[in-house]
Parts: sequence; C-alpha cells; structure tokens
Amino acid sequence: MNQLLIIDDQTVLADDLAEMLPWHEIGIDVVHKAYSGREALELLYEHSISVVVTDIRMPGMSGLELISEINHNWKHIKCILLTGYDDFEYTKQALQLKSYDYLLKPVEDKELMDSVSRALSELEKEWQEISSTQKAAYALREQLPKLREYLLLDLISGKQAPDSSSLVKKLEMYEVQIKSGEACRMMLLRIDDFADLYDAAGEALIEYALTNIAAEFFGDRMLLWHCKDTHGLIVCILSLCSLSNETPEVQEEELDDWIEKQAVQLQHAAKTYLKIGISVLTSKSGQFPEDIGSMYQSSLGDFQHFIGTDTELFISLAKEPKRGEMQQLSELYRMPTLASMLEIGQWEAIDEKLASIFYELEEEWSGSQEHILETYFVIASSIASLIHRTKKWLADTIGDDFYAVANGQPLQTVEDLRSWSERVIASYRRSVSDVKTDSRSSIIRKVQEFIIANLDIASLQTISSNIYLNPSYLSKIYKLETGEGISEYILRVRMEKASMLLAQSPEKIYEISIMLGYQKPSYFIQLFKKFYGVTPQEYRNKLG
Repeated sequence: MNQLLIIDDQTVLADDLAEMLPWHEIGIDVVHKAYSGREALELLYEHSISVVVTDIRMPGMSGLELISEINHNWKHIKCILLTGYDDFEYTKQALQLKSYDYLLKPVEDKELMDSVSRALSELEKEWQEISSTQKAAYALREQLPKLREYLLLDLISGKQAPDSSSLVKKLEMYEVQIKSGEACRMMLLRIDDFADLYDAAGEALIEYALTNIAAEFFGDRMLLWHCKDTHGLIVCILSLCSLSNETPEVQEEELDDWIEKQAVQLQHAAKTYLKIGISVLTSKSGQFPEDIGSMYQSSLGDFQHFIGTDTELFISLAKEPKRGEMQQLSELYRMPTLASMLEIGQWEAIDEKLASIFYELEEEWSGSQEHILETYFVIASSIASLIHRTKKWLADTIGDDFYAVANGQPLQTVEDLRSWSERVIASYRRSVSDVKTDSRSSIIRKVQEFIIANLDIASLQTISSNIYLNPSYLSKIYKLETGEGISEYILRVRMEKASMLLAQSPEKIYEISIMLGYQKPSYFIQLFKKFYGVTPQEYRNKLG
C-alpha cells in the first residue's frame, strides 16, 4: 500500500493538495498531511510513508532539515521539495540531500502528480531489486553446502586452478574457512557394504550422516571440507582450526597420531550407529590449495594399492606403508603380443589374451595403480597406432573413451581397465569392418557406374580392366556385397534400358539391340522375352 505525506505550513495549500487531487489514479492509497516538520516526523513514525512532498521554507524545522532527518531514519522514502524561490543554493542543498525532485511553486497539479508517480515507480524498482538480491542471498546460503562440494570436486579434478583469483573469491563467497598457504591433509572414505542395504536416497542420507560424524570427531582441532568424487569416495580436506594455539612442532609430532585415532573411532562409530563398514586412508601433509590435486591423485592410487577390494581397513600414508617388491607383468608382453594380434585381426585370440592379462592383474596386482597404468599405456598405444594407420582420428573412432583419459580421468581399478579395453577394441574392430565395407562399397559403386555409362561394351573383363582388379576377385566381391553376379546386373540394366527405349524412342529393334551391346538382334530378342515374357515388338505393341 502506497502512502503519501504532504507538508506545508500554509494549511490551505496542504489541504488542497491532499484532498483535491485524484491521487488514487497513480496508485496512492492513503494521503496524510502535516503543517510542520515536527508534525510530519510524528506521522512518519506512525505510518509507512512511500513519498513525501514538503515545502522548503517552514518555521521551526525547514524542509531541508526534514529531508535530512528522513534520509537518516527512512532511507527508502522518496522526497519531493516544493519552493517559491528559484534559488540555486536551495537546489544545491536539495541535490546534496538526494531529494527525488525539486518543484517551483505554484506547481501545476499534473506536474506534481507526474513527479509523485515517477517516484513511486522508482521506489518499486528499488524494492524489486532489493527483494531479488535478498532471494539470491538466501538461495546462495541454502546451496552453500552443495556449492562447497562442487568447488572441492573441481579443485581435486583440476577443473579449478589452485592459483587463480576466482578460487579466492569462491572460497570467500562459499565461506570455506581453510586459508591459502595453510597445511592440510586429505582423508578418503569409502563405504564398503551399503550397496545391498540402501536405495539412492538412503545412500545419500548415510553419506550425510557419515560426514556429520566425521566433522564431530575431527571438529575439536580441525576443519573438515568434503565432497564425493567420481569413484564413489568421500574426499575430505582436514586443516587445523584458525583458533588452534598449538605450535607447529607439536602439530607435526602429534597430529598424525591424533588423526589416526579419530579415523579409527570414526570406523567404530560408523559400524555401531550406521551399521556400515568403511575404509579410510589419510595422506601426508600438504599445502592448501596448490597441493590438493597431487595429494588427491597420489591418495587415490595408494587407496587402490593398499586397500583395493578389501574392506574396513585404515591406512595412514604418514606412516610410509611398504609396497612390496616390484615385478614386471608377464602376460602383457608374452608372445604373440596384443598389438600383433590386433594388427592381423585375430579377434578370438585377442579375447583370450585379454583374459590372461586381466587374470594376472587381478590375482597379483589388483591394487597396483602402476601396473594398471602400464597395461593401459600398452593397449592405448597399440590401438592409437593402428587407428592412425587407417587415417582416422582416435576421438572419432573410440569416442568418449578417448576424451575421458585425455581429460585426465585415469583408470583406477582393474575392472575400469577391463571395461575400457573391451570398449576401445570393439570400437577399433568396428572401424576395421567399416574400412572394409567402405572399400567394397567404393568398388561396387565404380562397377555400377561403368556399366551404366558403357552398356554396349560392359563385361567382367572390361570392368576389371577399368578399375584395375582381378576379374575373379571382382566377381566374388560383387556377389558377396550385392547378392547378384556382375553378369546378372549387366543383363538387368540392359533390359531396363531396352524397355525404356522401346517405350520412348523411335529406334528399330535391331538398332536398340546394337546400342545395348548385342550384335545379333535374335539373341537380344531371346533374352528380352526370357526377362519380360514377351518379345520386344510385342512389348512395344502393348504400349501402343
């Protein structure tokens, strides 16, 4: 509801302006009037005034003093000044006080109403802007947990550069309390056994409860910022609270042991209260944010190596766990190699070779990220070389499987590698088949184009000489691809051409016979009757 307040020490003028003008036509619902600045202030405290129209020169409190008071207490009220004096000093003071308008007496009714109408429009725009800003701020606050998760996910995956000014702004906007340059650790959590117990909604609730419990355990000394990565792991960044008064020496000596104790308690709490088993890995110390990406990649690889498919384990990389003696893969390099099999298209043997390679990986190196990557590189290089040899692009041949690895999304498990390998080899096999199909299609097209253009001389010999292929090979390929022999196709095209000439041209039958490559008209007539069931002349007669 819009309310207007008119102030003038000339009571008759104030009454006339308040009561005689059709204020409702411009959206004013209530009009108040006052005869002094002090009286106007009382009304302002009692009512929600939208626009004030006031005289400048009044006894006691002037209009300029009144506007100054309004600006101090009601900054959204629009003020319009009325004065009988065209004095630049008044105008200057009105501008300084940010009054909405400055009108000279005697003011025309329409001029005053137009000014008030414009003030109302301006006021509505301001409130709409304020309202939308408040909504945006509320929406931002509501979405802060998710925005923080997405930011951390971008940071660990490399989509968000750690040294960019945009990161600093986002950290501040999303209220992430970890500061640049601070020491931090990474913790990876994997829920081991809820796949058979919960649906997607239940899974999300369990993850939410687990991160809340983790924040409770670590919250006494550390901030916890988390997200869920593409492998289903909960990735947590741990950093000492800014209020902590511990010395760096104490932190380094005791913090790893303290983190280990909290992680073990977290495993116990998850089992007791959430009825789930979890595996946990904690990293060495790094610096935020520049080390986050490398900490994540190394933690991910170590998680696969030391934990792999085992359940409810805890690993602290600060304790330098031993990896065991390194050995080379044997099946990957055993002759004949996968590359040589791919080159000659031994598809059944390739399936057996892959089965042997993955059996060795699963039995002996299921947690070794290095062996998984070694196998990936060997297969990828073989496929890339063969695809490029066919003058095709990798991205066009294997599609998203190329972009996934090219964009830095490494294969983490043997199962990931197996699935990827099967897909890219299947894509390569299709591309090889397509090359053969394209090549044969080109041959068929050339054969048919030659026959149509040279019906009078077309034969297996003339065609094979023209496209430089062995006659027997050409005959076999054509039959395989089209289902009919070349001689059958030549006969069909000649008979179709004959029927068209008989129907549309005045040539005699023997002339048509020669045009189609038959030197003996009697032979042509015999073939035509066998093909259509009537002689050429009978065919022409039927057409009239």
